[in-house]
Amino acid sequence: MALWAKRWKSAGRRLAVVALLAALGLTGCGKESVPAEAEKSPEGTPTVADNNGTKTGTPANSDNALPPPPKDGQHEPFAKATRGGDDPPPNSNPPPAMTPSGKSVYKIYKEVVRLWDTIRFVTPDGKPIHYWATIETDMGNIEITLRPDLAPNHVRNFVALARAGYYDELFFDRVVHEEEEIDPGKVQVLDSIEAGCPLGTGEPGNGSIGYWLNPEFAKQEGKVSHEAGTLGACHNVEADTAACRFYITLCDAPFLDGNFTVFGKVTQGLDVARTISKQPLILDDQDTEGSHRPEKPIKIKKVTIHTSEAEAGR
Repeated sequence: MALWAKRWKSAGRRLAVVALLAALGLTGCGKESVPAEAEKSPEGTPTVADNNGTKTGTPANSDNALPPPPKDGQHEPFAKATRGGDDPPPNSNPPPAMTPSGKSVYKIYKEVVRLWDTIRFVTPDGKPIHYWATIETDMGNIEITLRPDLAPNHVRNFVALARAGYYDELFFDRVVHEEEEIDPGKVQVLDSIEAGCPLGTGEPGNGSIGYWLNPEFAKQEGKVSHEAGTLGACHNVEADTAACRFYITLCDAPFLDGNFTVFGKVTQGLDVARTISKQPLILDDQDTEGSHRPEKPIKIKKVTIHTSEAEAGR
Protein backbone atom coordinates (compact mmCIF):
# COMPACT_ATOMS: atom_id res chain seq x y z
CA MET A 1 0.00 0.00 0.00
CA ALA A 2 1.17 3.49 -0.81
CA LEU A 3 1.21 4.58 2.83
CA TRP A 4 4.41 2.58 3.40
CA ALA A 5 6.70 4.32 0.97
CA LYS A 6 5.18 7.76 1.34
CA ARG A 7 5.41 7.83 5.11
CA TRP A 8 8.88 6.32 5.21
CA LYS A 9 10.22 8.76 2.64
CA SER A 10 8.66 11.71 4.47
CA ALA A 11 10.66 10.65 7.55
CA GLY A 12 13.91 10.79 5.67
CA ARG A 13 13.46 7.19 4.47
CA ARG A 14 13.76 5.91 8.02
CA LEU A 15 11.19 3.18 8.59
CA ALA A 16 8.19 4.83 10.20
CA VAL A 17 6.66 2.58 12.81
CA VAL A 18 3.25 4.17 12.29
CA ALA A 19 3.07 3.09 8.65
CA LEU A 20 4.45 -0.33 9.32
CA LEU A 21 1.99 -0.91 12.12
CA ALA A 22 -0.83 0.01 9.80
CA ALA A 23 0.35 -2.69 7.42
CA LEU A 24 0.85 -5.27 10.14
CA GLY A 25 -2.28 -4.46 12.07
CA LEU A 26 -0.12 -4.23 15.20
CA THR A 27 -2.04 -1.35 16.73
CA GLY A 28 -1.41 -2.18 20.30
CA CYS A 29 -3.79 -3.24 22.97
CA GLY A 30 -6.12 -1.88 25.52
CA LYS A 31 -5.68 -1.25 29.19
CA GLU A 32 -7.50 -0.32 32.31
CA SER A 33 -6.08 -0.17 35.79
CA VAL A 34 -5.72 -3.60 37.37
CA PRO A 35 -8.46 -4.10 39.99
CA ALA A 36 -7.24 -3.61 43.53
CA GLU A 37 -9.06 -6.68 44.80
CA ALA A 38 -6.74 -9.66 44.60
CA GLU A 39 -7.82 -13.00 43.18
CA LYS A 40 -6.28 -16.42 43.46
CA SER A 41 -4.19 -17.72 40.57
CA PRO A 42 -6.15 -19.91 38.14
CA GLU A 43 -6.07 -23.62 38.63
CA GLY A 44 -4.84 -25.92 35.92
CA THR A 45 -1.73 -23.96 35.01
CA PRO A 46 0.00 -25.92 32.20
CA THR A 47 2.89 -28.12 33.25
CA VAL A 48 6.34 -27.17 32.03
CA ALA A 49 7.61 -30.02 29.91
CA ASP A 50 10.75 -31.16 28.20
CA ASN A 51 10.90 -32.29 24.57
CA ASN A 52 9.26 -35.60 25.44
CA GLY A 53 6.43 -34.02 27.37
CA THR A 54 7.80 -34.94 30.79
CA LYS A 55 8.60 -32.60 33.66
CA THR A 56 12.13 -31.31 33.60
CA GLY A 57 12.53 -31.01 37.35
CA THR A 58 14.89 -28.09 36.77
CA PRO A 59 15.02 -25.95 39.92
CA ALA A 60 14.76 -22.83 37.77
CA ASN A 61 11.31 -23.93 36.65
CA SER A 62 9.92 -24.22 40.17
CA ASP A 63 8.88 -21.36 42.41
CA ASN A 64 9.56 -23.39 45.56
CA ALA A 65 12.55 -22.09 47.54
CA LEU A 66 14.10 -20.36 44.53
CA PRO A 67 17.09 -18.13 45.22
CA PRO A 68 16.73 -14.48 44.18
CA PRO A 69 17.02 -13.91 40.42
CA PRO A 70 20.56 -13.25 39.17
CA LYS A 71 21.47 -9.59 38.74
CA ASP A 72 22.76 -10.06 35.23
CA GLY A 73 20.55 -7.89 33.02
CA GLN A 74 18.48 -10.87 31.89
CA HIS A 75 16.31 -11.15 34.98
CA GLU A 76 14.63 -7.78 35.45
CA PRO A 77 11.67 -7.60 37.84
CA PHE A 78 8.24 -7.39 36.26
CA ALA A 79 7.72 -3.76 37.32
CA LYS A 80 10.94 -2.67 35.62
CA ALA A 81 10.38 -4.68 32.44
CA THR A 82 6.85 -3.42 31.81
CA ARG A 83 4.69 -0.35 31.42
CA GLY A 84 1.91 -0.60 33.98
CA GLY A 85 -1.81 -0.06 33.90
CA ASP A 86 -1.58 3.36 35.53
CA ASP A 87 0.01 4.69 32.33
CA PRO A 88 -1.92 3.12 29.44
CA PRO A 89 -0.80 3.94 25.88
CA PRO A 90 -2.93 6.32 23.80
CA ASN A 91 -5.70 4.81 21.69
CA SER A 92 -5.73 1.60 23.69
CA ASN A 93 -8.84 -0.22 24.80
CA PRO A 94 -9.42 -1.72 28.24
CA PRO A 95 -8.65 -5.44 28.39
CA PRO A 96 -11.67 -7.72 28.23
CA ALA A 97 -12.84 -9.50 31.35
CA MET A 98 -12.60 -12.90 29.68
CA THR A 99 -10.74 -14.45 26.74
CA PRO A 100 -12.75 -16.23 24.03
CA SER A 101 -11.95 -19.51 25.80
CA GLY A 102 -13.58 -18.27 29.00
CA LYS A 103 -10.41 -17.58 31.01
CA SER A 104 -10.36 -14.64 33.43
CA VAL A 105 -8.00 -12.01 32.05
CA TYR A 106 -7.31 -10.66 35.52
CA LYS A 107 -6.38 -14.12 36.81
CA ILE A 108 -4.05 -14.60 33.85
CA TYR A 109 -2.46 -11.23 34.64
CA LYS A 110 -1.92 -12.21 38.28
CA GLU A 111 -0.44 -15.54 37.24
CA VAL A 112 2.01 -13.86 34.85
CA VAL A 113 3.19 -11.59 37.67
CA ARG A 114 3.55 -14.58 40.00
CA LEU A 115 5.48 -16.65 37.46
CA TRP A 116 7.77 -13.86 36.24
CA ASP A 117 10.62 -14.29 38.71
CA THR A 118 10.44 -18.11 38.52
CA ILE A 119 11.48 -18.04 34.85
CA ARG A 120 15.27 -18.29 34.89
CA PHE A 121 17.80 -18.58 32.09
CA VAL A 122 20.51 -20.15 34.25
CA THR A 123 20.39 -22.80 36.96
CA PRO A 124 21.69 -22.00 40.45
CA ASP A 125 24.96 -23.71 39.51
CA GLY A 126 25.41 -21.60 36.37
CA LYS A 127 24.13 -23.89 33.60
CA PRO A 128 22.25 -22.09 30.80
CA ILE A 129 18.61 -23.09 30.37
CA HIS A 130 17.34 -23.29 26.80
CA TYR A 131 13.67 -22.67 26.04
CA TRP A 132 11.52 -23.67 23.12
CA ALA A 133 7.79 -23.86 22.51
CA THR A 134 5.36 -26.08 20.65
CA ILE A 135 2.29 -24.29 19.29
CA GLU A 136 -0.40 -26.85 18.53
CA THR A 137 -2.90 -25.55 15.94
CA ASP A 138 -5.79 -26.83 13.85
CA MET A 139 -3.36 -27.00 10.93
CA GLY A 140 -0.49 -28.76 12.71
CA ASN A 141 2.33 -27.91 15.10
CA ILE A 142 4.82 -25.05 14.98
CA GLU A 143 8.01 -25.39 17.05
CA ILE A 144 9.87 -22.24 18.03
CA THR A 145 13.24 -21.75 19.68
CA LEU A 146 13.09 -18.84 22.11
CA ARG A 147 15.96 -16.35 22.32
CA PRO A 148 16.48 -14.83 25.79
CA ASP A 149 19.91 -13.70 24.60
CA LEU A 150 18.08 -11.27 22.31
CA ALA A 151 15.05 -10.32 24.40
CA PRO A 152 14.88 -11.87 27.86
CA ASN A 153 11.80 -9.95 28.99
CA HIS A 154 9.82 -10.85 25.89
CA VAL A 155 10.78 -14.49 26.32
CA ARG A 156 9.78 -14.44 29.98
CA ASN A 157 6.48 -12.83 29.00
CA PHE A 158 5.74 -15.47 26.36
CA VAL A 159 6.73 -18.32 28.69
CA ALA A 160 4.63 -16.93 31.55
CA LEU A 161 1.59 -16.43 29.34
CA ALA A 162 1.94 -19.93 27.93
CA ARG A 163 2.35 -21.51 31.37
CA ALA A 164 -0.69 -19.59 32.59
CA GLY A 165 -2.71 -21.10 29.72
CA TYR A 166 -3.38 -17.73 28.10
CA TYR A 167 -2.74 -18.79 24.49
CA ASP A 168 -4.68 -22.06 24.73
CA GLU A 169 -7.89 -21.82 22.66
CA LEU A 170 -6.95 -18.42 21.22
CA PHE A 171 -6.35 -17.90 17.50
CA PHE A 172 -4.06 -16.93 14.69
CA ASP A 173 -6.32 -13.97 14.05
CA ARG A 174 -4.62 -11.92 11.33
CA VAL A 175 -2.91 -12.59 8.01
CA VAL A 176 -0.75 -9.86 6.48
CA HIS A 177 0.25 -9.64 2.84
CA GLU A 178 1.68 -6.31 1.78
CA GLU A 179 3.53 -5.25 -1.36
CA GLU A 180 4.92 -1.77 -1.83
CA GLU A 181 7.02 -0.28 -4.60
CA ILE A 182 9.55 1.77 -2.64
CA ASP A 183 11.67 2.68 -5.67
CA PRO A 184 11.14 2.24 -9.40
CA GLY A 185 11.30 -1.48 -10.05
CA LYS A 186 11.91 -2.32 -6.38
CA VAL A 187 9.06 -3.95 -4.47
CA GLN A 188 9.06 -4.55 -0.72
CA VAL A 189 7.00 -7.52 0.47
CA LEU A 190 5.72 -8.50 3.89
CA ASP A 191 3.96 -11.79 4.58
CA SER A 192 3.19 -12.73 8.17
CA ILE A 193 0.62 -14.23 10.50
CA GLU A 194 -0.39 -12.83 13.89
CA ALA A 195 -1.85 -14.33 17.05
CA GLY A 196 -2.55 -13.75 20.72
CA CYS A 197 -5.24 -11.06 20.81
CA PRO A 198 -7.29 -11.41 24.03
CA LEU A 199 -10.44 -10.77 21.99
CA GLY A 200 -9.44 -13.23 19.29
CA THR A 201 -9.81 -10.64 16.51
CA GLY A 202 -6.49 -8.79 16.24
CA GLU A 203 -8.36 -5.52 15.84
CA PRO A 204 -6.62 -2.18 16.50
CA GLY A 205 -6.48 -1.06 20.11
CA ASN A 206 -6.59 -4.56 21.60
CA GLY A 207 -3.78 -6.88 22.62
CA SER A 208 -2.96 -6.39 26.31
CA ILE A 209 -4.23 -7.95 29.51
CA GLY A 210 -3.10 -5.07 31.70
CA TYR A 211 0.58 -4.32 31.01
CA TRP A 212 3.00 -3.60 28.18
CA LEU A 213 6.64 -4.55 27.64
CA ASN A 214 9.53 -2.17 27.28
CA PRO A 215 11.19 -2.64 23.87
CA GLU A 216 14.32 -4.76 23.49
CA PHE A 217 15.04 -4.25 19.80
CA ALA A 218 17.73 -1.60 20.21
CA LYS A 219 20.32 -4.08 21.49
CA GLN A 220 19.60 -6.57 18.68
CA GLU A 221 21.29 -4.58 15.91
CA GLY A 222 23.70 -6.79 14.03
CA LYS A 223 22.69 -9.89 15.99
CA VAL A 224 19.49 -10.90 14.21
CA SER A 225 17.41 -9.97 11.19
CA HIS A 226 13.87 -10.71 10.12
CA GLU A 227 14.18 -13.90 8.11
CA ALA A 228 11.32 -16.21 7.23
CA GLY A 229 10.15 -17.82 10.47
CA THR A 230 11.09 -14.94 12.76
CA LEU A 231 9.01 -14.62 15.93
CA GLY A 232 8.46 -11.03 17.02
CA ALA A 233 6.26 -8.94 19.31
CA CYS A 234 3.41 -6.85 17.92
CA HIS A 235 3.32 -3.30 19.24
CA ASN A 236 1.53 -0.02 18.71
CA VAL A 237 3.06 3.25 17.52
CA GLU A 238 4.84 3.64 20.85
CA ALA A 239 7.76 1.27 21.20
CA ASP A 240 6.75 0.20 24.71
CA THR A 241 3.33 -1.20 23.80
CA ALA A 242 4.05 -4.85 23.01
CA ALA A 243 2.07 -7.21 25.22
CA CYS A 244 0.46 -10.53 24.32
CA ARG A 245 0.32 -10.52 20.53
CA PHE A 246 3.06 -11.97 18.35
CA TYR A 247 3.81 -12.41 14.66
CA ILE A 248 5.67 -14.94 12.53
CA THR A 249 7.21 -13.69 9.31
CA LEU A 250 6.85 -15.88 6.22
CA CYS A 251 9.46 -14.08 4.13
CA ASP A 252 12.64 -12.11 4.66
CA ALA A 253 11.70 -8.66 5.97
CA PRO A 254 14.87 -6.79 7.00
CA PHE A 255 13.01 -3.47 6.93
CA LEU A 256 11.41 -4.54 10.23
CA ASP A 257 14.82 -4.74 11.93
CA GLY A 258 15.29 -2.20 14.69
CA ASN A 259 11.57 -1.45 15.00
CA PHE A 260 10.25 -4.70 16.46
CA THR A 261 11.56 -6.99 19.16
CA VAL A 262 12.61 -10.43 17.89
CA PHE A 263 12.48 -13.15 20.53
CA GLY A 264 12.45 -16.46 18.67
CA LYS A 265 12.65 -18.41 15.43
CA VAL A 266 10.55 -21.20 13.92
CA THR A 267 12.60 -24.39 13.76
CA GLN A 268 9.84 -26.75 12.60
CA GLY A 269 6.43 -26.11 11.10
CA LEU A 270 7.04 -23.07 8.91
CA ASP A 271 4.97 -24.93 6.30
CA VAL A 272 2.12 -24.97 8.83
CA ALA A 273 2.44 -21.20 9.29
CA ARG A 274 2.31 -20.74 5.52
CA THR A 275 -0.78 -22.97 5.30
CA ILE A 276 -2.46 -20.76 7.91
CA SER A 277 -1.68 -17.70 5.80
CA LYS A 278 -3.39 -19.23 2.75
CA GLN A 279 -6.80 -19.74 4.34
CA PRO A 280 -9.77 -17.73 2.98
CA LEU A 281 -9.91 -14.21 4.39
CA ILE A 282 -12.64 -11.75 5.31
CA LEU A 283 -12.10 -8.75 3.04
CA ASP A 284 -13.53 -6.05 5.27
CA ASP A 285 -13.24 -2.47 4.02
CA GLN A 286 -12.68 -1.34 7.61
CA ASP A 287 -9.52 -3.43 7.92
CA THR A 288 -6.13 -1.90 7.24
CA GLU A 289 -5.19 -2.72 3.67
CA GLY A 290 -3.14 -5.91 3.58
CA SER A 291 -4.22 -7.11 7.05
CA HIS A 292 -7.25 -9.37 7.23
CA ARG A 293 -8.94 -11.91 9.46
CA PRO A 294 -9.32 -15.51 8.34
CA GLU A 295 -12.89 -16.52 7.60
CA LYS A 296 -12.35 -19.27 10.14
CA PRO A 297 -9.66 -18.19 12.63
CA ILE A 298 -7.06 -20.91 13.16
CA LYS A 299 -7.25 -22.12 16.75
CA ILE A 300 -4.21 -22.48 18.97
CA LYS A 301 -5.05 -25.66 20.83
CA LYS A 302 -2.17 -25.39 23.26
CA VAL A 303 1.25 -23.82 23.74
CA THR A 304 3.72 -26.02 25.63
CA ILE A 305 7.03 -24.70 26.94
CA HIS A 306 10.03 -27.04 26.91
CA THR A 307 13.38 -26.55 28.63
CA SER A 308 16.78 -28.19 28.68
CA GLU A 309 20.03 -27.48 30.48
CA ALA A 310 23.35 -26.88 28.77
CA GLU A 311 26.81 -27.25 30.21
CA ALA A 312 28.03 -24.24 32.13
CA GLY A 313 29.57 -21.65 29.84
CA ARG A 314 27.68 -22.86 26.73
